[in-house]
Amino acid sequence: MLIAGFESIDELKYLIKIEIPGIFIGSWIANEPKVYEIIRESNYKGIIATDNEGGYASWIVKDIPSPKELSNLNPYDFYSIIYNMALKLKEHYINLNFAPVVDLYDPINVVIGKKNRAFSEDPYKVIFYSSLFIKAHSDVGIKNCIKHFVGQGRAIGDPHHKKSIFIGGLKDLRKDLLPFMFFIKMGIEYIMTAHVFVPSIDKEKPITLSRFFIVELLRNLLSYKGKIITDDLNMNAIREHFDIIDAVRIAKSLTIDYILISRGIETIEKVYKFLKFNY
Repeated sequence: MLIAGFESIDELKYLIKIEIPGIFIGSWIANEPKVYEIIRESNYKGIIATDNEGGYASWIVKDIPSPKELSNLNPYDFYSIIYNMALKLKEHYINLNFAPVVDLYDPINVVIGKKNRAFSEDPYKVIFYSSLFIKAHSDVGIKNCIKHFVGQGRAIGDPHHKKSIFIGGLKDLRKDLLPFMFFIKMGIEYIMTAHVFVPSIDKEKPITLSRFFIVELLRNLLSYKGKIITDDLNMNAIREHFDIIDAVRIAKSLTIDYILISRGIETIEKVYKFLKFNY
């Protein structure tokens, strides 16, 4: 199934008309009031997702401290801030937040650490604050998708722009896996993949498209039965190495449930038709 973003009101109307399984509200359109008017009037029943992590990646509800800053608060104040954020998301018809980030903090990491998108380098602190984050959303009726499985927080390079690489093997990822293991046991419904290459394990494919990571590790070893969502397949870490349809085909063969494409209506239409007629 496809979760698609849009860059105009006409594109949003089109996605709703074809009954796309999910829509994504990105930073470039989140401040447009007409978006929410159209969603309300259409009575759209699919996934309505966004990124609202706090700090840098907060597309709809802004002025929220970053996860790194939030982790310095006492639990009551933390919960209060995230609960009120979730209430505002609910007012904007969001039913799935692509957050929290459960990656580990590394100050030299360009996409997570330097933007303060991770709670801590301590996996148990990540688990604690992520649990509060998820509870606050659950209390207002919004689901969460934890991300990025696995190792994005300590990888080199930004997958939005180029290849992102984790130096090390599975043994080195043990700490990074702990939050995912905890939330899988707690029954988390959605997990988002990382476009990170781990050459010591899979020389050809990033985690999103790796049979070892998705099938053998996440599905089989960790016994995850919930929904898997790719990170945005428009990122250069994917597009520079794979044809978009080939990437979608591989992802679906690995039991990935949702393909995320954040923008680009021609690409979205191409993928939508491929999925519709093949799955």
